[in-house]
Amino acid sequence: MGNILTPLAIWFGRQDATRENSHLVVTVDTWMSRVTRGRIPLLRVAGLPTLTLHVPGRRSGALRSTPLLCASWRNGLVIIGSNWGGEKTPAWVHNLRAAGEGEVEMSVYGARLVVDVREVPRDERDSAWAAAVRVWPNYEIYAGRTDRLLPIFHLTPRL
Repeated sequence: MGNILTPLAIWFGRQDATRENSHLVVTVDTWMSRVTRGRIPLLRVAGLPTLTLHVPGRRSGALRSTPLLCASWRNGLVIIGSNWGGEKTPAWVHNLRAAGEGEVEMSVYGARLVVDVREVPRDERDSAWAAAVRVWPNYEIYAGRTDRLLPIFHLTPRL
């Protein structure tokens, strides 16, 4: 996993200034994903595994696309609702919970897949958390910045 830029990305991701200006990181990532049709998001340049989550907005119903870090776990991928350790839960978490059994898709390297999603229950969190922290050690820092329990979701391709 990773490349020569991965340690730099991890260092950058733990800085308070990055969290405070996270909208800039998201803007650049979204732009790169759009220009490359999802094949080269910003975090992938840094050698990190990523996906783009496509889920309907819980209020508008409009499709929302969010680039996220991911980690392999139990024949699927896990994503963490960290919001850089902020007190607010990311909007995509609320949208994902509201979608329930609805149609949720993810894009990996530009290929779109319909996925089944479940929030990881407490008795499985340690294993899923360990997989995510191996990819992005900053999750430990983010968890220490907030009192909320960071939600973990398991995505598996729908058969």
